[in-house]
Amino acid sequence: MKEEALFDAISYKGLVVNDKTLLNEEQQDEERRKRINRLIETLGLSQRAFALNIGESPGNLNKVMLGRRAVPNSLPSKIVNVYKEVRIDWLLYGEGEMYEKDQHLADAEALKKHMELLPTKPRLPKNMSECHLEQYYNEKKRVLCQEKPVVYQFADYDFSLILKNNRMSPKYERGDELFFKKALFPEWGNDFLLDTSDGPKFKRIYDNGDSVRCVSYNKEEYPDFEVPKELICGYYRCVGVLRIL
Repeated sequence: MKEEALFDAISYKGLVVNDKTLLNEEQQDEERRKRINRLIETLGLSQRAFALNIGESPGNLNKVMLGRRAVPNSLPSKIVNVYKEVRIDWLLYGEGEMYEKDQHLADAEALKKHMELLPTKPRLPKNMSECHLEQYYNEKKRVLCQEKPVVYQFADYDFSLILKNNRMSPKYERGDELFFKKALFPEWGNDFLLDTSDGPKFKRIYDNGDSVRCVSYNKEEYPDFEVPKELICGYYRCVGVLRIL
């Protein structure tokens, strides 16, 4: 009975804003999309995660947010049934504040302050200078990195980075976050990030006299190559990987 009453209220107020202004259906839908998108951003969720949380098909929600489908009357009900602090009048008509109370915002601010107090390790930027990785996590260039809370599940590591290619697929995929620790000496046959004069190179490495043979797991697209040892400034062992499924 509660859901039916809510649907009746939605249909009844339909095109009325503040009991005065009439909006056509397209304008009404567009304003609701903006408010739903603002809520998703405030919650810090992806659109897919938000859809799954409220029991909505991610594909259907995507079509709604792209304007390919009208905002169904059932969507606001699904949202407030899960996120009970969200005000239905704000969601439907933009009236008042997003939340019934300021507690959600206070909790979010408290969490932000808590995160700032946590120990961090640097996530290296996409573009880095040759033979200077150590400057990014120990010296002045650390300001160019993102500080991320320490992932204690892995062995002590110096830094992480986001893999931006598929050279090491299928063991490592584009978008994986990899964690590295500087090694005193290379361990042949293992996965290492080489700090070279030609930029960092992440490969499985093998000794080849005066050079290091670099091997990709994606051998069909990326053949083996060698790097002279004199051009290598440091060896970094991969100690962990995070993947978003």
